[in-house]
Amino acid sequence: MYLARKKTGFRHVGYILRESYQSGGVFLSRDLADLGRDPGRLIVYSGGSSFHIDEEFVRRLREQGVTAPYSELEALLFPFVDPYIQQRLEPFRNRGQYRAWRPASETLRTRAMRETQPMDRRRLHYLRMGRTSPETVDKTAAFYTVLLDKSRDEIEQLIHDREQALPPREYHSYLFAIFNLQRFFKESYARSIPQALDRDRLDSLFIEEICRVAGDGEFWRGYPRTDRLPDCLIRYLIMYFDAAPDEPLAWMRFARSSRTRRFHSGGLATADKISRTQAFALFGLSGEQLAGMRKKDLTRLYRQKAHELHPDKGGDSEQFIRLTAAYEELLPSLRS
Repeated sequence: MYLARKKTGFRHVGYILRESYQSGGVFLSRDLADLGRDPGRLIVYSGGSSFHIDEEFVRRLREQGVTAPYSELEALLFPFVDPYIQQRLEPFRNRGQYRAWRPASETLRTRAMRETQPMDRRRLHYLRMGRTSPETVDKTAAFYTVLLDKSRDEIEQLIHDREQALPPREYHSYLFAIFNLQRFFKESYARSIPQALDRDRLDSLFIEEICRVAGDGEFWRGYPRTDRLPDCLIRYLIMYFDAAPDEPLAWMRFARSSRTRRFHSGGLATADKISRTQAFALFGLSGEQLAGMRKKDLTRLYRQKAHELHPDKGGDSEQFIRLTAAYEELLPSLRS
């Protein structure tokens, strides 16, 4: 079992209890219970530092055929326990975890390298070590056993949870590492100071890698795809914007870097296809105005509006996706 986060509105998150299961050689995920925005309501306090999970809720799970031990459910909901009680119990929980620790067997380490995706290994390695490189990622197979026998959704939820501790100042280095962008650069400082690289080229390569991952069917096996860009890739786009300097020039550079690049077919479209008329409306353009523009002009306008729609500036990420789909619709008709 695992807890999945799901956006329920602007800046609101709901939680769903899910489990991974295997079907036809592929790991899928299914919902067990919608816990709403406050899973803490399922915690019952019985005095002192004692608590338990609501018995009726546990009974309903058992009736659904959920056989996971009670301790697993308690561990999932522990972050929602009263903070004071968490503080009192945390030392005892950690002590139990240390006692239960066993080194990964050779069989598990071999499976971890054979059955996991390179990008997942790079993400976990960076989040564990604070840095990564092709040479070191393959030497820490034990790190990746946690990814085994999990659906793509569970893996993304696990990594998202760990990414919460990543400070914004590391966003750029993190994205540079997990997309393995260093393979495109010969500069000796590329890995340690990616911010010093040619911004135009780096921006263009980042967009290309986002598109490549979005279209990688093997990576997304078992994941319920729509025409919408997966949430983790939307998150990485936003993280990239956060990592860029706030000066308008930086946004202009990002725009120019992608002026001739069309996003991967279908990769950034929304579930509702954007018509040409809708695209005009989203950009506030008329047909005559568009006819007088070049690709770089539309890209510049796209970047300006994307800045306005950034969630940290009060924007709407769903509107950002629609704007990007509109950009994809209009760009091919323009001259370079």
